[in-house]
Amino acid sequence: MSSKSIAQPDINSSEFLEYLEHALDGPVVLQKPMSPAEYMAILSAINASQQDSGYEIMENSVFTIVQHSRALYFWLINYAVRVFSGIYNEAAVLQGESLLTYYLKQWKHFQWSCRLLSNLFTSIDKQWIEREWNTNYMCVAETLVQLWYRYLFKPISTRLVSSAITLINSERSSGVIDSMLIVKLYKSFMELRPLNMPEIHVNYREYFGVYIRYYEMPYIDAVVRYIDSNIHNLRTANKLRQYIEKLHTLVLQEEQHAKQYLCPESLVPLQTHINNEFLIRYIEPINNLVTQMVMDDPDGLRISYALLQRFEKYSVLQHLQTEFVSNARDSILLNCPKFPEDGRASMSEFTLNAIAYLSDHYELGKATINTLFNGNLIFDKAFEHMFKELINSNKVENWFKVNPARLAAEYCNLVLKSRTTTELNFTDMLKKAMNVFKASSNRTMFYSFYSLHLSRRLINSTIITMDFERTAISIIYETALSIENEGEVSIAGLAAINFDKHKQMISEISAQQPHVELENCQASARVLSEEVWDSVKPDADRNIVLPKQLSKACDQFSTHFNNRVIKWQWRHTTATAQVHFPQSKSKYAMFTFVLNAFQVAILSLFTEPMAASDDPVYTIQQINKETNISVERIDAELNIMTKAKILIRTQDGIKLNQYYNSKHQRIDISRIKTIIKRREEQKLECEVAENQIKYVTADIVHLMKSFKTISHNELFERVGSRRGNYFTVTMPLFKAAISKLLDKEYICRNSDDLNVYEYLA
Repeated sequence: MSSKSIAQPDINSSEFLEYLEHALDGPVVLQKPMSPAEYMAILSAINASQQDSGYEIMENSVFTIVQHSRALYFWLINYAVRVFSGIYNEAAVLQGESLLTYYLKQWKHFQWSCRLLSNLFTSIDKQWIEREWNTNYMCVAETLVQLWYRYLFKPISTRLVSSAITLINSERSSGVIDSMLIVKLYKSFMELRPLNMPEIHVNYREYFGVYIRYYEMPYIDAVVRYIDSNIHNLRTANKLRQYIEKLHTLVLQEEQHAKQYLCPESLVPLQTHINNEFLIRYIEPINNLVTQMVMDDPDGLRISYALLQRFEKYSVLQHLQTEFVSNARDSILLNCPKFPEDGRASMSEFTLNAIAYLSDHYELGKATINTLFNGNLIFDKAFEHMFKELINSNKVENWFKVNPARLAAEYCNLVLKSRTTTELNFTDMLKKAMNVFKASSNRTMFYSFYSLHLSRRLINSTIITMDFERTAISIIYETALSIENEGEVSIAGLAAINFDKHKQMISEISAQQPHVELENCQASARVLSEEVWDSVKPDADRNIVLPKQLSKACDQFSTHFNNRVIKWQWRHTTATAQVHFPQSKSKYAMFTFVLNAFQVAILSLFTEPMAASDDPVYTIQQINKETNISVERIDAELNIMTKAKILIRTQDGIKLNQYYNSKHQRIDISRIKTIIKRREEQKLECEVAENQIKYVTADIVHLMKSFKTISHNELFERVGSRRGNYFTVTMPLFKAAISKLLDKEYICRNSDDLNVYEYLA
């Protein structure tokens, strides 16, 4: 089909056939020359005819539909074969880029000619071809496509693809090529779709048989050969580390080429061939190498993962995930802080170090997954699961000597009390505790101890700023909600109730508080509504006997609040008392002590009656009678005051240390930790444990009603799974609940097998 170009006339004009004859390099009819007007009349009549039998347009005409359609059809075939043979002869002497250019030019002209002839021979397609279809005649357009494929494309297809691959190889060697030429070539292969050709039939991509058979497969084979030529020596020399690194570079390079020179559907077959040829064959040595890389070769691990993620259905990626998580767990346990048995480090320092250590390793693991494994969700979930199991394991709790959830609450308390905490580091430090809080299954304990410490900070004025407290509550609440959104129960509702009350406490403390002034006495009070004291148990010693000045101050406050009942929390008070020690050898004779109300009441017994007795002595029972303070509280406060050497113990009892000596004129003993405080914390732990026993007991009863008879181990597993999102059900906790139900005769042991329980209705 000639490449001559003339102006294309209107298809309805008489000049159209002259144009067609010029484009085809010959007349359309073979037997009798006709004028353009005759051509147009005959073709119009043929196209307009709807008859199935012969139809004569004019007398003695060479054209009748039935008699001459066959002749015209075969003429068209002979004509196309001659034209395609001529194109092939011209292409035979070409190669490389010139061959591709020539072929694409002829393909474009062929597509135009197909459209032209299909329009011209509409009558053949609509009438004669339809009737003759069972004799293997095809429409004009399909016939021309078949001829193009058989007589032109197929003979030169190998040379076309070889020329394209040669150009791509030149580009790999930093050569400059016309990349659009290759793109147009593979698209022309996709557009060529001859029918009924078994040799190019593909079940899953049936319309692209020519493209797959003649372009995609040779291209993939060429890529495999190119990669193999570059890494064959590394593989035979057993340099697997260099082999993986080089393979990774080549795979990335070839995938970039493939995105340009292959259709998107071809990327999967390319990856499959690369996997089969260069990875799956060497799974076992790669597995062994990956195990070593997890320990000491992060760069190699990143490269290995980039390759191994290409076939997740194989066990290699699972092996890598298992090795990474196991190594991360071992790394955390390797230098995990342990509770200082020798007491050289303080509990505060240990708490800060332990939570920071766990959080830093958690963040490191998450960052490693993002860096080495592109944030793979499977790796991320496996790491999260490992960290949760570790936080809730007995090993960590035994090392810390305290539950990690409680330790996280203690950490928050230290951060919120420390004067070194600033706006810059406050949020980051608090989030370290949140990492442990999220992983802990015993979040109830965290809430309980956080509430306790928060109340103490507010009442004792050990907070840094109210803004920090509000921000901390918001961070904890948002973290609890995020856990719920992940499908876990975090008891965020319980936290919200407690924290709302603490917010109310913050508001009340922030408000202006009453202040009174008496002779030698100034007093101010924080008056809080009773509902915000849930976390701080009320004082058992309410009706203590105070010194006169403090008693007057309390009366003044009652008057200020219109004689409303005020329940004083004496253990949270702070008082300043000046005591004169005339026999002291210090440069000071008058010392100022910061005390709580109990200590003031006790100390006043030794200082106020100085005129009556120079050196009064009291026993604990006498102090109890004089002050109305419980013996347990007196003993605790005397331990502090004797340790501070303000009072001394003798065989007769307790008396004032007349020779008190100190470098400091002002001494604060109100904040010294007491046995009472430790007992309060132990009591809180017991309360949490009792609540957990109640839940476990209820679960056991529910399960026993369903199963009637169940073994010890199965019952333990089922209860653990039901309570897993709330707290960890330990064996001692489970046995305590079982013992409680056995005592109440809700269940009993099977007489034949003591490890089996039966429900008693």
